[in-house]
Amino acid sequence: MREVVRLASIVMMGAGGVGSYYGALLARAGHEVTLVARGEHLQALRRRGHVRVREAGGEVWEVPVRAVGRPEGPPPDLAVVTVKSHQTLQAARDLAPALGPGTPVLSLQNGVENVTRLNTALGRDDVLGGQCFVGLRVNDPGTVDHQAEGRVSLGDPAGAVTDRARRVFAIVDGAWDVTLSADIVRDQWDKLLWNVGFNALCAVTGCTSGESLATPESAALVREAMGELVAVANARGVPLGAADADRMAAFNPQLRDYRPSTAQDIAAGKAVERDAICGFVTRQGGELGIDVPVNRVLDGLLALQEDRATGAIGDRLRVLDAAAGA
Repeated sequence: MREVVRLASIVMMGAGGVGSYYGALLARAGHEVTLVARGEHLQALRRRGHVRVREAGGEVWEVPVRAVGRPEGPPPDLAVVTVKSHQTLQAARDLAPALGPGTPVLSLQNGVENVTRLNTALGRDDVLGGQCFVGLRVNDPGTVDHQAEGRVSLGDPAGAVTDRARRVFAIVDGAWDVTLSADIVRDQWDKLLWNVGFNALCAVTGCTSGESLATPESAALVREAMGELVAVANARGVPLGAADADRMAAFNPQLRDYRPSTAQDIAAGKAVERDAICGFVTRQGGELGIDVPVNRVLDGLLALQEDRATGAIGDRLRVLDAAAGA
């Protein structure tokens, strides 16, 4: 029998594209949703009092939400962390005062290290893991463009299906296209395959995920980058295989014209999730003695693009100038 759940109060910590979209779905289902956002997006959400979603098929819908710059108020029934991986520790520090001792926390982020980081920063051992396979973009403040896909899985990193995972699943089920996973750790590594294959390559070249597969030479790089992650995963005891990489590297018509979030962040002059994607594979390869040349090159190129996008390259050039003049 399906569990009947009362409407819940939910905080979406880090409401960019992912937090705003999945928060909007929860609000549309009747839950009381608070989006923790920043910048022009926060200002637009506050001014309008709602978040707008533009679907790929042309449908536009709006739903009222509460938008704040920092979590506040009584402890929510659920906190969903959707910040970029390099923002996880700061998000945990900001979120901690707003949580009650029993407030469930769900990480809906890229990468495979954020649950551990959140547990450590929050002094807990019960943060749930999740992954979403979705194409989103915030072009206009207050509006989320839903470009492709949208499926979610969540579960307990401890393994199997636990009561705490069931309780959170019962809250979001019906609002999200969601699966309760018995092995969310593997699910997160599986999603990382796609990110490793496409995020850095698209960011450093400016191509879409579809374009990266249209040229045989770059399509080979996509598959080789994923193969390196498979080797790292196997060394860490995670059962990914060549068939998983083949599946993730296959052409997806819905993502033909999609530029992944890393490319979007470079275009917007923001820091990127290097350390959670190609940087993660490079770091793990070094620790495990596994050669990961494609990810190592992509990580170096992405680091350069990040420095150029954020303006950090100016400081680095000044260091070189000073050294050359010494």
